[in-house]
Amino acid sequence: MSNKKDGSGFEKAFAELLSAYGFWVHLLQDSPNGQPFDLIAVKDGEAYVFDCKNCISERFALSRIEENQKTAMALWWECGNKEPLFAIHFPFRGIRILSYSDAMELIDTGKGSVSGADIDELTSSLEEWL
Repeated sequence: MSNKKDGSGFEKAFAELLSAYGFWVHLLQDSPNGQPFDLIAVKDGEAYVFDCKNCISERFALSRIEENQKTAMALWWECGNKEPLFAIHFPFRGIRILSYSDAMELIDTGKGSVSGADIDELTSSLEEWL
């Protein structure tokens, strides 16, 4: 299976999982120019945006966060919405939630990737986030 196909599969599975927890979820269509995030989830009047990342190892390369995503997520948050989130699927850690601000802080400090104990310290499990 290709990386694109794996990623799209994770996006759909994550959307279905959030839906099972009572969220209204909308997957954004792929665009040739990129997209700011993968899905919007709403529950109890609160809207959340997620970009989904599927990892094949226990390391997440921060370079996978594209410039258009950084810009769109910053604007989303500046407009008074909930902080944007990254849903990252790791083979042995499951789905971890990384906040936009933590991701940007890592990038700003020159960190290229996160793995192992850093992942657990910087992220929440999906269950904790819910």
